[in-house]
Amino acid sequence: MASMNMNTNSEYKAARLNNFEGIALTDRTYNAAIGFTVLWGAVINACMSMFLQRSILSMNYIVVLLVYFIGTIGCSLIVHKTNNVAVGFAAFTGMAASMGLLLTFYVYAFTSTSVAYALTGLVTIIMILLSMLYPNFFLSLGRTLFVSLLVCIIMQTIVGLVFHLPMRAMDYVVSLIFCGFIGYDWSRSQMYPKTANNAISCASDIYLDCVNIFIRILSISGNRRSN
Repeated sequence: MASMNMNTNSEYKAARLNNFEGIALTDRTYNAAIGFTVLWGAVINACMSMFLQRSILSMNYIVVLLVYFIGTIGCSLIVHKTNNVAVGFAAFTGMAASMGLLLTFYVYAFTSTSVAYALTGLVTIIMILLSMLYPNFFLSLGRTLFVSLLVCIIMQTIVGLVFHLPMRAMDYVVSLIFCGFIGYDWSRSQMYPKTANNAISCASDIYLDCVNIFIRILSISGNRRSN
């Protein structure tokens, strides 16, 4: 299964390298579009957590999970497949909103999230800067990051769900892996044709990296709300 995923990912990357459809952008505008789109997703999540928390928390958790999975996966597929900028941006917005449903529960579980927001933003900026300085190094990490994340998921499933043991150290490991993914995804974004479609598509990858780091930082540094 891992081999199939890697092959599919390689084919997808090859297709994007040759996809010049859409609005052509300058390097500066292209990178600004990626940054704006990632920031737009963060703003959606922050607003949902602040203003829609009560209504979302009143929903059935199973329903929220279903909407999250269907919305996130479905919208992500549209983002990466469409060549229409408006459709791609709308799909990214839908993906961020679906992700926001689940993030609201995470945010509510902790008494303070300001540290997690600040650290996630800082880590993202640092990793992007590092990837600009050492793009070849980060591009070489693709397979290593994928395999490492897969191993962590398997370990968490076995140790956490089966044996019900705490996996606090794993939060640090997974955070480091997704830091690497930010550098990798940014370096990879610079290889694609500088179009608005590719900017949105690359932004969705980096956005998901940031969300995973945010969740792990919450788990590491946050204080759980007492009920």
